[in-house]
Amino acid sequence: MESARLEMEFLDSAGKKFRITIDNPREGITGEEIKTVMDEIVARNVFFTASGDIVSANSARLITTTVQDMEF
Repeated sequence: MESARLEMEFLDSAGKKFRITIDNPREGITGEEIKTVMDEIVARNVFFTASGDIVSANSARLITTTVQDMEF
């Protein structure tokens, strides 16, 4: 069984990292699509952290995990 997770990392006004994780993102999602969404999140000021507003998109990564059940 394989699962995926998309992690989008932002920086807030204090320079601290803020991460949003999405389980099982759409297959074939591109870096350009992710960047567009992240820029939109920043522009709309959707999230607020304890250190202030999110001010920039920092990075993103797609993590794929394969789990294999073992018989014994």
